[in-house]
Amino acid sequence: MTDPLFRMLTTLPSVEPDAARSERVRMRCRAALASPSTALRASRPAERRPRSGSQVWPLVAMLGVAYFAEVMRQAVSLYAIQ
Repeated sequence: MTDPLFRMLTTLPSVEPDAARSERVRMRCRAALASPSTALRASRPAERRPRSGSQVWPLVAMLGVAYFAEVMRQAVSLYAIQ
């Protein structure tokens, strides 16, 4: 390892996770999973609403086709392919 960055990295101490913090995170996750609102959300069906992005895709497709047509036109004029 001749790179100075690698040499500096070898001097860093290895990190051990904090046990108290890990336990706090576990308890918060368990509490969130056990809450009634989570169970209520899981039991009711998901609402189907139209996505606003679905109306944008035809415009994106048209712009893509126009872009491709212009690229082809410029390539033909550049190389004078007739």
